[in-house]
Amino acid sequence: MKKRCTSLVLALLLVFGASGCAGKENAPQAQPPQGTVFDTEAEILKAADMDAEMEEPSEGPEERVVVDGKIRSLLTGEWIPEIKSVNRPIAVMVNNKSEALPMSGIGSADVIYECPVEGRITRWMCIFENWEELDRIGSVRSCRQYFLDFAQEFNAIYCHFGQVVYALPDLNSGEFDVLSGGTSGIKSPAGSMYDRISRPGKAKEHTLYAFPDKIPQDIEKKGYDTVLQDGYRRKFLFARDGEVVTYEGYPDAVMLQPGGTSGKNGFGGVKATFQYNEGDHLYYRSTYGSPHLDELTGKQLAVKNVIFQYCNGSVMDSKDYLSFATQAQKEKCIVFTEGKMIEGYWSNPGDLGTPARYYQEDGSEIVLNSGVTFICVVWKDYTDDVVIQ
Repeated sequence: MKKRCTSLVLALLLVFGASGCAGKENAPQAQPPQGTVFDTEAEILKAADMDAEMEEPSEGPEERVVVDGKIRSLLTGEWIPEIKSVNRPIAVMVNNKSEALPMSGIGSADVIYECPVEGRITRWMCIFENWEELDRIGSVRSCRQYFLDFAQEFNAIYCHFGQVVYALPDLNSGEFDVLSGGTSGIKSPAGSMYDRISRPGKAKEHTLYAFPDKIPQDIEKKGYDTVLQDGYRRKFLFARDGEVVTYEGYPDAVMLQPGGTSGKNGFGGVKATFQYNEGDHLYYRSTYGSPHLDELTGKQLAVKNVIFQYCNGSVMDSKDYLSFATQAQKEKCIVFTEGKMIEGYWSNPGDLGTPARYYQEDGSEIVLNSGVTFICVVWKDYTDDVVIQ
């Protein structure tokens, strides 16, 4: 399994030596120098002897059992057909520019990532466990390397149309299962699943979609396995079946702005807001000051859990292309569920594909409630822009 090291890891090695282990130390965080590019340096992580296995909470995750042909999803904790539970998800890059909205298919996503990109806006990656019957997903946009890294945490097949030059080596390496659109630099594109639709008043770049009924053709052509890899490690710890974790006594958090109103952090540029609804216990997303709708259903996106995952970032070049550290130890996170705020840290040292997990300060794993989870990758340089009310 490929490893990707960051300058943060190098700094931590100087502090810890070879003994760093997730959840074991309470250490200061190092900042990467401006302009740092996060390269692959497997030998450094190997020399550091970082344990890729994450600590389990004392009671451990609930044993997954089949009941009436259904089992709880690894992505949402909700009951799904057992036959679907072993299928690999797909991770699709989706366009978040104002002129491209509304998006299609996002209401069916099980996990959503939102990260800053060049121009100081954001882009989404939507992860789907059951995608086969969707009409379309999109509009589809291009790859940034850190999204590809995050997709590995779910053993997902990564789907995109276009990419920055920094991503081409990995996209063409054969080490990642990708369904790339036929753009310049891609050696083996997916030829069936991407097509355009008419969107009067929209630029052509906002008319390209992934069509799920054609995806199996490209997967078969590529020869990708459609079953989760052996030893797949769960990412989330969900409340036990029939239970709701209310986090009584924790601070209230009913309005979330991962970037406040500042445009430099990405989230502020798109006016990203989550508003908690006590009636259905969901966080409703707004973008650019309006409800964020799914074009296929007309409904506003609403999720059960929101996670602010703070990451070291850097500017890679004069075009403002960005890079984020996707592997780290004990970096800050805040989890929001049931209108409450749980502060802690995330860790996932080791091989790419090792899922980041989320812990309270005492080292116990944070328990999510069953449902969709939205992860905002917050650039640590702009921590002070975050607004929580």
